[in-house]
Amino acid sequence: MNIIEKNGYKISEFTLGTVQLGIPYGINNASGMPSFEESSTILQTALDAGITSFDTAKAYGESEAVLGRFFKESPAEKTLITKVKFDKETKDEVVKSLFDQAKDSCEKMGLAKLPFVMLHNENYVYTYGKTLTDALAELKREGLADNIGISFSDRSKMEEVLSCGVFDHIQIPQNMFDCPELKSGLLKKIGDMGISVFIRSVYLQGLFFRDTNTLPDKLMSAKAPIDKLNAIAERENMSMAQLALSFLKNADGITSLVLGCETPEQLLDSVSKFDTPPMSAAVREEILAISEEIEPVVIKPWEWNK
Repeated sequence: MNIIEKNGYKISEFTLGTVQLGIPYGINNASGMPSFEESSTILQTALDAGITSFDTAKAYGESEAVLGRFFKESPAEKTLITKVKFDKETKDEVVKSLFDQAKDSCEKMGLAKLPFVMLHNENYVYTYGKTLTDALAELKREGLADNIGISFSDRSKMEEVLSCGVFDHIQIPQNMFDCPELKSGLLKKIGDMGISVFIRSVYLQGLFFRDTNTLPDKLMSAKAPIDKLNAIAERENMSMAQLALSFLKNADGITSLVLGCETPEQLLDSVSKFDTPPMSAAVREEILAISEEIEPVVIKPWEWNK
């Protein structure tokens, strides 16, 4: 497992997403939220595989508490990444909410300060503006966080938001159907700025693995593109997971891929696929062409059940 260091923290090329440890999650999730014992097995499996970075959030139910309990009982070198959220706070309330959430996350995860904390949504910057970005900088100055970041869903104003100079890292979706920043070279540009780039939704919440004959009506437009990806994977003697990982893993600017799992076996299977050879330029261009066919709803999982 390749490791890089960011401000003294070790980040593995595979960051374990832990939303599944706190709430039932994912289009293919049939087992629900694991017990603490099952979660502990997953986390120990990750450590044994060389994974050092773990992604969580205030919005992930019991995830922070599970991580805190596990690492208290099983101390290990790790880098924990969490996210704060805001609901109906006013500008006068948002600073206190930020600091209260950071302190609560520290307590739940057994940390003196947060290695990496990020805003869970880019809209918070538009809502609270400089009040919030100044508060984030203050959070860092006061020693409650070492790295400040932001998780984007809508990336249309990402460069503008990052230009304020507050953010050390970002997290964005990027996959074979949703990859404009990879295609344009923006990810490399951001990486060259010294900003760590974490990529989530690598498998588009498991959509790539669905039997295309069982897709819900809202996602039927994805049938032909997924069938094309399956054909490419078969031709290249790769699984769909290997194809998805290889498409992103060696791309310029990407620091780490955030992947979740429901079982230790799934985790080990994902780890094994990180040894997949780099993708050829021709295959990458073929996949980029398929991405141009995708209907907007397909790359917006939050709209799938509306």
